Amino acid sequence: MKHRVTITLDRALVKALDAAPGENRSQKMERLLAEALAARAHRRWVSELKTFYAPGPDAADRGEDLDWQALASQAFERDD
Repeated sequence: MKHRVTITLDRALVKALDAAPGENRSQKMERLLAEALAARAHRRWVSELKTFYAPGPDAADRGEDLDWQALASQAFERDD
């Protein structure tokens, strides 16, 4: 279910919105907001990955993770 929303935008934003692809302003806004939310989630995901894999005092733990990953890969490749 969709809800009606009214917004007030600066003239430059309206011009950019009108230049965006889409049949009408509602579709354009919906697509742009969905893209912005997806981009924000992607930035958060990349940030978390960078934090997790950043060099630091727990580099030995990450080495152990890689060892376990290699062992698991070998186990999945076995036929017996």
